[in-house]
Amino acid sequence: MTDAASWLPCSEAAPAAQWSMMQNRRKSSRQPAPIPARILVAVEDGVLARTLAEALAGAGFAVAAAAGPGAAAAHFAEADLVLADRDAVEGGADAVLAAEGCTLPIVALTGADDPRPPAGAGGQVMLLRKPLRLDALVDGVRGGLAAGAGALVIGRCRLFATSRTLVGAAGEAVRLTDKETQILARLAAAIGRVVPRETLLADVWGYGAAIATHTIETHVYRLRRKLAQAMAGGADLIRAEDGGYRLALA
Repeated sequence: MTDAASWLPCSEAAPAAQWSMMQNRRKSSRQPAPIPARILVAVEDGVLARTLAEALAGAGFAVAAAAGPGAAAAHFAEADLVLADRDAVEGGADAVLAAEGCTLPIVALTGADDPRPPAGAGGQVMLLRKPLRLDALVDGVRGGLAAGAGALVIGRCRLFATSRTLVGAAGEAVRLTDKETQILARLAAAIGRVVPRETLLADVWGYGAAIATHTIETHVYRLRRKLAQAMAGGADLIRAEDGGYRLALA
């Protein structure tokens, strides 16, 4: 294994019959081929890493390898999910990945009797107990991708709305209140456009909500402080403009 990540298109490792079926579906539907999810296998053991990579490539994923979680950081921007062997690293591979600044979903293989809770933000890490079959591995990776799809990218952070957690640029977890989470998600959904104050009131608190005059300002102030905890310059992401607020991500 090398530190360089070399992406393997799913076509290179897919069985011939499966590949033929995929080709036939494309021809009949005349739809562009879906882009495969990119899985970064951050496992030091070369034999295990190759086994995992071949199984995932055969299931239709694009796969790359890094020589363990400590070597994975350079490839986070290219991946959709990281697969690691938790027991192979002191302290846990998921904890190392979080410390390296990983904000991607993580699937960590671990022993059946491992009592440690997942590292990272709530909902970021899925544990798969060993021994496991390859179909369970594929299902686990798909589940991790589905969970990660609910995370919003905010600058160099990821917002996990279900757990009200903002995972910072350095991997630290910043807890948000329910209203802070809703405000940030609503601003992110506007894709850089100004969200009027009245719209935030209606969407977050509900129409006709009896709230104090400065409620939104107070929540935005606290949210800016938490964004600053999560990443350098985070407080400047939320800007007051034209009677509302805009998430400045450009």
